Amino acid sequence: MLKSFPRHEARQVHGLDGWWEFAFLGSRDVEALRLDEIDWNDRTAVPGAFDAMPSYAGKRGVAAYRLRFSASSEAALRLHFEAVSLWCRVFVDGQALRDHDCGYTGFWCDVPPSPNTQRELIVLVDNRFDFERVPLHEAFFDFYQWGGIIRGVWCHELPETFLEAVQVRVEDYAKGTVTARIRLGGDLSDSIELRTRIDGEDAQTHSARVGDDGWLEVPLQIQHPRPWSPATPELHQLRVQTGADDMIVRFGLREIKASGGQILLNGQAVKLRGYNRHESHPQFGPALPAAQLLADLQLLRDLGCNFVRGSHYPQDQRFLDLCDEMGFLVWEECIGWGQRERQLSDPRFIAAHQIAVEEMVEASFNHPSIIFWGFLNEAGTDNEYARPIMEATAAQLRRLDPSRLITYATMFGKTDLFLELADVISINIYPGWYGCQDVEDPLGLVVPAIRSFLDHFDAQGWKEKPIIISEIGAEGLYGWHDPLNGFFTEEYQAELLRVTCEEVMSNPRLAGVALWHFSDARTYTGGYSLGRPRAFNNKGTLDEYRRPKLAYKAVKQVFTAHK
Repeated sequence: MLKSFPRHEARQVHGLDGWWEFAFLGSRDVEALRLDEIDWNDRTAVPGAFDAMPSYAGKRGVAAYRLRFSASSEAALRLHFEAVSLWCRVFVDGQALRDHDCGYTGFWCDVPPSPNTQRELIVLVDNRFDFERVPLHEAFFDFYQWGGIIRGVWCHELPETFLEAVQVRVEDYAKGTVTARIRLGGDLSDSIELRTRIDGEDAQTHSARVGDDGWLEVPLQIQHPRPWSPATPELHQLRVQTGADDMIVRFGLREIKASGGQILLNGQAVKLRGYNRHESHPQFGPALPAAQLLADLQLLRDLGCNFVRGSHYPQDQRFLDLCDEMGFLVWEECIGWGQRERQLSDPRFIAAHQIAVEEMVEASFNHPSIIFWGFLNEAGTDNEYARPIMEATAAQLRRLDPSRLITYATMFGKTDLFLELADVISINIYPGWYGCQDVEDPLGLVVPAIRSFLDHFDAQGWKEKPIIISEIGAEGLYGWHDPLNGFFTEEYQAELLRVTCEEVMSNPRLAGVALWHFSDARTYTGGYSLGRPRAFNNKGTLDEYRRPKLAYKAVKQVFTAHK
């Protein structure tokens, strides 16, 4: 199994991916369901989306997963689920351990001790939209939300004192000075003895005290520092040991800042050339195999890209590991799409969103590829009701990680009320596509619209803030050509993206673009799909099977010419 970072040498970690027993229970009430009533009449793959499989395609309801696994009867056990969508409840040996209500963030379950080495794991999954149960997920989102155990599952055997998290904060990327922030669990003494080893160099011993916030800090010096950048994606490894436990994390030495209207990586201005990318495939749903993750990045590299926006939820950790290795810059984003007052003012939504932000940052903290934390795509940021959650989330992200830039994608560019909260202004605009029914030359709208937004932001006093276009594009149906080269043809899409990319790359006021989007992605299946031919968002430069459209060549020519 392909284990993402962090990894372990001393700790026993068992991968639980593979064939699980399965039962689709449909509209059953989870609260009234008895586990001994389940008829385990099928099997399914984990990770996987059960409703992407032919037998259950498009079905919504309760699904049950069961696996019997072996573990030491003497060790404390902790299960790690990398993502279960949309909602789940975890049982071991018939005992409910916890619920989880965000389909794209990982979570942990402590397993009660048992004299038995054979354990029974059951997971109930519900992929129905229900604001009471899953306030972060809505049926109106413009991307399909599958159900199932969509990412890996692991069983950790833990000693009495164990490592819960290791975060590496870069103090000086050129000199190689870092601080390891470490959180421990289990039995803790006043003073903790630690051993650290960087890149196989001589180990160091430290004695440290746990702070009031549950973390301890250890300053470290890398003997042979190698800065990380897209051109030289150099990576370092830190192994931390305490007693019988260890944790290995990987990190990069780099600095990201916003200054003078530019994004500075290691002190040098960088222009972002990239795409929004959904984790989506017609056969696999969001549970992409490793080969597909790599193939997507190889295609992006061939296009001349250096940037990926993970729309609109945290990405697979294996994908982020590859971005670290291949030198891509990443916008990592908490789940969100178009929420308004009903969601943004609701205490359940606010609490769930706060937890999801914490889970996102903890899982992805050490990836040098991530330069932006994002949240609440296209939320109602033109209205004061959004102020409390926008301000709270920006403050939360800066508290959790002061080293990265914060942004959010707004669809209300000229009427947005909260741009002061963002380090980078990110606008979703669609000139030449939406709202141009009576325009004779819709392609002629693209450049004037972009420049109008830039002039507006500068006039409002944001000249020091970098500006990126976080979404722009047009739908092109794969294989559709017409003599008029009108909407939905590959020709129209290719020309719109060519014009856009030329303006982005030649306009010094723009710090970059994330084109919408990398590959066609399944979206609504009900009445909303009347506005989406094939029930797909067809703005991909490639179709859902990663077959290139004419836009591929157009974008590649511009991006590689300016690389």
